[in-house]
Amino acid sequence: MKNIMAFFFLFYVSVSFAEPFSDAQLKTLGRSLANYKACSDIAAEMGDSVMFSYYSEMYNDSLLKRQNHPKNLSDIVAIEQQKSAIKLAKIDRVNLGKLCLSRFDLLSRKMQENKLMDK
Repeated sequence: MKNIMAFFFLFYVSVSFAEPFSDAQLKTLGRSLANYKACSDIAAEMGDSVMFSYYSEMYNDSLLKRQNHPKNLSDIVAIEQQKSAIKLAKIDRVNLGKLCLSRFDLLSRKMQENKLMDK
C-alpha cells in the first residue's frame, strides 16, 4: 500500500510541476531549427565538414524536441520554422555564412572534431 501511495504522490508531483510550452518557446524552437538548417547548408557549401556536422547535430536534436510535442504544438514550431527559413533566404549567403562561423567558436569546433574522430 505504501508503494502505491508513493507512486501516486510522485506522479502527482511530476504532473503538477510540468509546465506547458508557451507560444514563445515553440516559436523559438522553430527559429532555431531554421537557423541550424541554414548554417548546416552553408557549411556544406563551404566544404566545412566539422561545422556541417555541428549544425546538423544541433538541427537533428532540435527536430527530436519538435517531434516529441503533440501535433498542435508541433505545427506552431513548423510554421515558425518556415517563416524563419524564408527570412533567412533573403539574407546574403556570404554574410549568413559569416554569422554561422562566428557562432561556431573554436571550442565548439575542437569538441566537434573530437566527436568526429571518436566515430
